Amino acid sequence: MRIKLLDAKGSPIPHGIIRVPGIPAIMVDERGAAEIDIEAYQEETSLEIYAMGFDRLSVSVGELLKDPRIILQESLGQLEEYVLAATRTGQSVQDLPMPVSVLTKEKIQETGAFRLSDVLSEQTGLQLVADHGTGLQMQGLDSDYILILLDGEPLIGRSGGLFDLDRISVSNIERIEILWGPSSAIYGSEAMAGLINIITKKQEEPWTATIRGRYGSFRSRDLAAELGHKNNGWSVYGNYDHYKTDGYDLDPESLGHTKAPSQAQTAQLKLAKELGNTWKFGINGRWYKEKSEDRISASRDNETASARLSADRKEMNINPSIRFKPEEDWTFTLRNMSSYYQTYSLSEFEEDDALLDEEDFAQNYYRTELQTDYRIDDKQLLTLGIGHQLESVKATRYDEVNTFTSTYLYAQHQWNPSEKWNLVTGARMDNHSEYGRRLSPKISAQYKLTEKFSWQASLGAGYKSPDFRQLLLNFNNAAVGYYVYGSMVVEEGVSQLDDQGQIQQYLMDPGIFGDLSAENSWAINTGFRWKWSENLFVNTNFYRNQIYNLIETAAVARLSNGQFVYSYLNLNQIVTQGVEIDISYRPHPQLSFSIGYAYLDSQDQEVLQDIKDEKYFKRTAAGTTVRVVKGDYGGLFNRSRHSGNFKVNYWEQITGLNFSLRGIYRGKYGFGDVNGNQILDDASEYADGVLQVHLSIDKEFDNGIRMEAGVRNLSDAVNLYDSTNPGRTYFMGMNISLNQLLKH
Repeated sequence: MRIKLLDAKGSPIPHGIIRVPGIPAIMVDERGAAEIDIEAYQEETSLEIYAMGFDRLSVSVGELLKDPRIILQESLGQLEEYVLAATRTGQSVQDLPMPVSVLTKEKIQETGAFRLSDVLSEQTGLQLVADHGTGLQMQGLDSDYILILLDGEPLIGRSGGLFDLDRISVSNIERIEILWGPSSAIYGSEAMAGLINIITKKQEEPWTATIRGRYGSFRSRDLAAELGHKNNGWSVYGNYDHYKTDGYDLDPESLGHTKAPSQAQTAQLKLAKELGNTWKFGINGRWYKEKSEDRISASRDNETASARLSADRKEMNINPSIRFKPEEDWTFTLRNMSSYYQTYSLSEFEEDDALLDEEDFAQNYYRTELQTDYRIDDKQLLTLGIGHQLESVKATRYDEVNTFTSTYLYAQHQWNPSEKWNLVTGARMDNHSEYGRRLSPKISAQYKLTEKFSWQASLGAGYKSPDFRQLLLNFNNAAVGYYVYGSMVVEEGVSQLDDQGQIQQYLMDPGIFGDLSAENSWAINTGFRWKWSENLFVNTNFYRNQIYNLIETAAVARLSNGQFVYSYLNLNQIVTQGVEIDISYRPHPQLSFSIGYAYLDSQDQEVLQDIKDEKYFKRTAAGTTVRVVKGDYGGLFNRSRHSGNFKVNYWEQITGLNFSLRGIYRGKYGFGDVNGNQILDDASEYADGVLQVHLSIDKEFDNGIRMEAGVRNLSDAVNLYDSTNPGRTYFMGMNISLNQLLKH
């Protein structure tokens, strides 16, 4: 008999698994179908049905004889999804003792997003920030502390510590894994707040061919194509994406764009070969190129002049791997990563093509790692790893090529002592060429009170080494007129400026700057997952992060032109703490709701102590000077105390249309130090909260064609201090699966 797996909309579910007593598990094909001789079994025999992202289901042979179609319900909370990033070995969300979120391909599609930043902005507890590109905050910590992975390998190329999420296209993303809390125990530096693992598609069917086209506001065009084949142990998958936009401008009175016109190309190739169950070879390659052009205002001979700005960005990643599994309990994986990232920008005055500024930046990153997984018994899995990484940076802003090396070891033990308990312990030792040895431990535990209610808790340490920018930068923004020096070169740089008569006033003694200490953190995350019923799911996470030796930007001196000289030093002890809650409810198979809320409290403990010691003052509207009290202090800048989201999904059965209505709220936050006392303490320093509402509609046809359209930010809600929000935008698009179209 031919059995078909379908979702509530009647669409086939590919790659589901059917377990029949007495025979190996059967996998359905890309159309959700499988041939099974069920007439050979008694009618009361039960078959177990599994599919990623759907609730498990038991079906009797008698039921299948009446109707061979099996309807699976989507799993609320994605508990059935397998996550690779959390333990590097793969476990389902419901078995992980740490906070994890999974965004499936379907959830990504319903956002109507062109780039990764739009997808992540809709997730509870994540905030977009604008600084040298579009970055992210997690648990109140900036992009510097969030590790971005592509298929499990770290992506390089940060500007000012920020990883620009707009570099990542969504056209071939299969799912996104978000791990909350420090992950330095297995990933090292830059994972103090957590990590985001972007999983791209791999070849599963005999062959696939897909084309995709999308068009949106600001003449944004995204064209993509993919082609794949799998046969006789070989699999190959390729994807190409071309994105172009005219950018947007939130301040028409000033020259240039808020987001410059640009075009970007991304190409990815995956090749793999399996030799039975013992050997697997693979190589992934990715190439990215971006070009942008704009006009800017610049100072020339004490007058304002216009200049042309052009910028190029290139990136290349090559990741070969070998997996060797000599027997069921042992797995050896050898990985290599080679990455190259380059930016080049040129600014010239329009009047006579005179050079204003030229900057070149090139970064190389190499890593080799051997991981061993040993299954001690049915309840214990031991993972050991050893690796070496080398990073070098050559740039116009640096005097010479700078190189860091690091050797590391990590160990992880996963243990299920009983059906109710799940424990994961791990530690990593890094031996850094500049900062010596660093130990990052972590322990996580989960206790299942019932099948529907589980409690998770994790305690971990993290660290982050200073980067080249913070140590050795030598930068002059010619257009604006300020300087930025690394902590190890600021004293010499300021001395040269003083000799040239450019220093008007010293704000700090340059002699106190020097080598920076690595940042360290401790964090605790705890919460529960409660599947009240098949149609109601509640997920919570309470957290506290405490960071020591936080590297802070400081103004060293005021220049004669009114601008400043900046550098970096270890100053503050930072605490971020809060709670994140997600509730999902499905009153009907065609209708679902979800609501998310995040509360964040961020503090600089040194500032709090100085306020207690009456060291801070501010000027009132009446012109009098008063002391700042604890109730005035608003915490760290650019952090919203309250944020949240809601989502409504409805599938209209007659027309087959899918409707997705989503709201994203960001509460008020401090945008800048208006009164000049270097802390957030006045009502005039806050930007108003903003609620954006998005609507998208799509329809998927049986022949493999999917059409979509929508509007983001329906009410055109904007904030002058948020350059990531362009206001109301529209989009439409089409996705065509050629292999399904030809079969139909």
